Amino acid sequence: MPKPYRIALVTSGRADYGLLKPLWLALEADAEFSPSMIATGSHLVAEQGNTLDFLKNEGITPLYTVDMKISGDSAAALGAASGLGLACFAEFFERHDFDLLVILGDRVEMLAVATAALLNRLPIAHIHGGEATFGMLDDAVRHSLTKLSALHFVAHPVYARRVIQMGEAPQRVFTVGAIGLDNVTQIPRLSVSELSQRTGMDWSKPTILLTYHPVTLNAPSLAYAEMQTVLAAALASDLQILVTMPNIDAGGGQIYQAIIEGQRAAAEQLHFVKSLGQQGYLSAMQHCALLLGNSSSGIIEAASFKKPVVNIGERQLGRLAAKNVCHVTCDTQQILNAINQVSSVDFQQSLADLQNPYGQGESAAKILVELKKINLDDRNGLLKKGFDDLPAPTEQAE
Repeated sequence: MPKPYRIALVTSGRADYGLLKPLWLALEADAEFSPSMIATGSHLVAEQGNTLDFLKNEGITPLYTVDMKISGDSAAALGAASGLGLACFAEFFERHDFDLLVILGDRVEMLAVATAALLNRLPIAHIHGGEATFGMLDDAVRHSLTKLSALHFVAHPVYARRVIQMGEAPQRVFTVGAIGLDNVTQIPRLSVSELSQRTGMDWSKPTILLTYHPVTLNAPSLAYAEMQTVLAAALASDLQILVTMPNIDAGGGQIYQAIIEGQRAAAEQLHFVKSLGQQGYLSAMQHCALLLGNSSSGIIEAASFKKPVVNIGERQLGRLAAKNVCHVTCDTQQILNAINQVSSVDFQQSLADLQNPYGQGESAAKILVELKKINLDDRNGLLKKGFDDLPAPTEQAE
């Protein structure tokens, strides 16, 4: 039997680790592959909830760390971390002979990882390319990662067309659905009492699950006021609220400050947790009354639970959304009106036949099927991908 292919998966935080976990388990269970996990970014930032310990407790091995030393969310701090990350990952990949690198999404840290891989002639497989998030740095990062990658595993045929539109050959682009839905079908949920015990709040009460991240093409100084606006609307609903930690992006610190101040002022109604873990977050999604904020989980995973979502602002505009999502601007009255709308019996009943446009949760298995068809020994063939032009438009007669 030939030696198994060495596949490296890079995770920069709690969110993408949860999404990569089904693929990790599938690779680990297959004798043709030998996966390694590399933790970087916010996993190594204590203020983000010590999520590296979670990976260790889950028994992920081999587990490597590359510390980018993220010291804040300013442009200077993130730029310095990216520069250090490029140097550290270039040296790391030089010491470890992987056959393929798997990266996911659009975190700015991944640009350093992908550039280091390119310098080391390490082919990249990118998950969740072709998507659009208006108002976000993530858009430029995601499309840049597409061009740095040799293989593309996308969540929807529309996204596959976009990747091809960027010059990627159709035979390198695979529509596999959203990999986060694998967790929806595979991870057992906590009961209401178990979730109540874990979070210290009563989940028999109607609860808003709130996650709000910075809109990174807006001025970071706006983030504090935006979060205050969101919290004011949520509190005015009189529903119980659980708020989760924002990303380490420019403006994340201001959002965190607003959350802490809001929680101190309304401790009985507003609860805050840095990290629920994947099981805890999916359980909260199952038992909540609605999702509020601008997280991709409201666009992708929530439809599988038939949960109403109030999506705020520009961060997720551009992504395909099912009919459970109500889009509003960041305005207290608009948000409150939308909370009342999606809480109505009529709206809830309209979701009875909802189908998730991102699939049914078999993405990891589909990725493995495609990886087994590809000659991972042919590094030159993977790296030298050329540019696949679209057909020229038909000339119009004058």
